[in-house]
Amino acid sequence: MLSELLIRSFVVIDELRIPLGPGLSVVTGETGAGKSLLVDALGLVLGSRADAGVIRAGADTAEVIATFDLTPDSPAHAWLAERDLTADTDQCIVRRVVAPDRSRAFINATPVPLQLLRELGERLLDLHGQHEHQALMRRDVQRSLLDAYAGAGHEAQALASVVTALAALRARHRALQEAAEQRAARASLVRYQLDELEGLRPQAGEWQDLNTTERRLAHAQELMSGISGLVALLSEGDDALSSALEKAMSTLRQLLRHEPRLAEVEGLLASAGVEISEAAIALNRIAGDLESEPLDLPALEARVAHWHDLARKHRVPPEELPELWGRLAAEHESLQGDGDAIAELAREIAGREHEAAGLAQALSAKRAAASPALAQAVTEEMGRLGLGSARLQAALTPEALSVNGCEAVEFLVSPAPDAPFKPLAKIASGGELSRISLALQVVLADVCAGPTLIFDEVDVGIGGAVAEIVGLRLHELAKTRQVLCITHLPQVAAQGDTHLLVEKGETGGRTISSVEVLTQARRIEEIARMLGGIAVSARTRALARDMLRG
Repeated sequence: MLSELLIRSFVVIDELRIPLGPGLSVVTGETGAGKSLLVDALGLVLGSRADAGVIRAGADTAEVIATFDLTPDSPAHAWLAERDLTADTDQCIVRRVVAPDRSRAFINATPVPLQLLRELGERLLDLHGQHEHQALMRRDVQRSLLDAYAGAGHEAQALASVVTALAALRARHRALQEAAEQRAARASLVRYQLDELEGLRPQAGEWQDLNTTERRLAHAQELMSGISGLVALLSEGDDALSSALEKAMSTLRQLLRHEPRLAEVEGLLASAGVEISEAAIALNRIAGDLESEPLDLPALEARVAHWHDLARKHRVPPEELPELWGRLAAEHESLQGDGDAIAELAREIAGREHEAAGLAQALSAKRAAASPALAQAVTEEMGRLGLGSARLQAALTPEALSVNGCEAVEFLVSPAPDAPFKPLAKIASGGELSRISLALQVVLADVCAGPTLIFDEVDVGIGGAVAEIVGLRLHELAKTRQVLCITHLPQVAAQGDTHLLVEKGETGGRTISSVEVLTQARRIEEIARMLGGIAVSARTRALARDMLRG
């Protein structure tokens, strides 16, 4: 419920603080007093566009603050909670400040983008009047009204949830398929690389062994010749080291008889003899190994070249080929087996599609059944509200399944029996739209408890009995929700629970609009003025009293 509206420096308004209560609040005043400025100010709070022209002359900014009392189960309260914009109290304060160069919006003192202000405004206020404020012009609002009348809110909500989930599943399925295709391409490349490496089968440490063996085989003849020469030098022939050492040992033994200290030298020469003998044995063993080793140098060189080629191709050092082989084998293993997940997701999508089709069919059936009934009920109410033979049609146009169902919903109006049906925006004036909105609200009163309703121009072009019916319908609506109506008709004003009078005057050479909450006595005077014009008589006062008594 809108509990207070504060307007500062807005057009001809200096400052207005307007308290509002439940039920029906009516706003009256002379033409040009500024009644519609209240609606414009509310539109500003709802997030409508603003320009510097709304700033009162001499002021730096224009400001509108609307205070709402919320119940914990209201859509607005849930919306605020989802966005962490709730206040410490059950109130919501919406503020809009317009400066020459820009405007700012606040929800409970938190700066917000204008779009958020519009979203919240749709949950707080429903303006019926000028086209730019008219929620009824929107297809989504029309669809929601038909669903409320059809009692299809559950199906519509469930379908929207399932279709949204279905879209997410399809997106995931596409992503998995794309990933699977990429994985398959990668797996193919890795398989090709593995086949190359498996042809080589490189082993850890093999590269070092290959290089050592290659060097040895490349110098085999040189090694054999050198080793043979060394063996001959050490132990073969009269000139060998071993023969010379034997002669030295023989001479030393003879000398030892005369010099005992030569015993140490004898030991050293004996040890040297043993070392020479062992060196010759080792050389012969190596020579034997070299003779027994196959001298397939071309094959060895070919394998070394193969290592080099693969290392260069994969841009790694040759010694890292065994590790690369293992890595590629592990990667190839990991790239397998995503088909099961895709198939499972496809089954889940099929199940959701079946569920969505069932919900859409049920929703379509309810809409098809309710559409003519709603059109008939609203048409009858439109006739009672002075719209003559105008007719409303809730047209259903088949379309592809979406979160909104399998059909588009659009309210069409025919102003006369022989006139074609056209969209509301193309055929209804501001006053007619307000009365069509009122007719819809009356028909939907028991099934659609909306937010605060604001009616402007609802009484344009009517009077007498029709005006009284409009007032009564507004009063009936106000039993279940808050209604604010700007009116020129005493029959409508007399139905108000609260009466606000807008007046324009001059203060200090400035034109200023003011708002007064009327007492019962002042209400009699205002309604008498509306009945009798400038001259208020005892007769018009008496009639005003009778109208207020109901």
